[in-house]
Amino acid sequence: MRFQALVFDLDDTLIDTSALLVPMASLATFEAMKKHGLTGEYGAFEQFRKMGALSMSHQLIFRKLAELMGPADGIEKLTQIGIDTFYNPVLPKKLDLLDGALENLKSLSSRYSLYLVTSGVPATQSKKVQIAGVEKYFKKCFFMDGMKKERKRQAFSEIIEALKINPSELLSIGNRLSQEIRDAKELGATTCYFKFGEHIGESPKSHLENPDFTIEKHSELIATCHL
Repeated sequence: MRFQALVFDLDDTLIDTSALLVPMASLATFEAMKKHGLTGEYGAFEQFRKMGALSMSHQLIFRKLAELMGPADGIEKLTQIGIDTFYNPVLPKKLDLLDGALENLKSLSSRYSLYLVTSGVPATQSKKVQIAGVEKYFKKCFFMDGMKKERKRQAFSEIIEALKINPSELLSIGNRLSQEIRDAKELGATTCYFKFGEHIGESPKSHLENPDFTIEKHSELIATCHL
């Protein structure tokens, strides 16, 4: 067996965050920032956010929006309001998995050690996992604090050490070249880029962001990665 552990991302890998959660969170963020001095219309705000998401973190995006569309004396406060609102969204009572995701989790969890590594506000990410009902398929879930700039590499390293496996025997599956792909490849792990969601236009910034495998839907995962 080539792989001993499979690591899944959550947002836009198991759940369709871009279509289900981001639009609601973005509108709520705009409205919250508007109440505290943000100018302009939602269309311009959302266009800037979408374009910025291809190369920047949302923390930086809201900082730039505050600088461009906010009062000169309230940039710091406005930025923090944007960050707090976007990363602590009101979640729906139900979160459906992407097509084929549940079938993959059921099949693969019987043959491999599965782990979930997700980044954001830990409490919010944990709640998403509970609503989606996927925790039972994972040996452990890691909630990296994106606000503190915690990297997924830390979790990948812990998994490799705990299982006492060769780094290449860990397969990292996710939709962010700058996270699930780069952080795993820095350790020598194998990677599968799930080409999905609003970050789909990202381009590799170094050889470490070139994945070993690329898929566009869950039905391709097992065959493409030889699982």
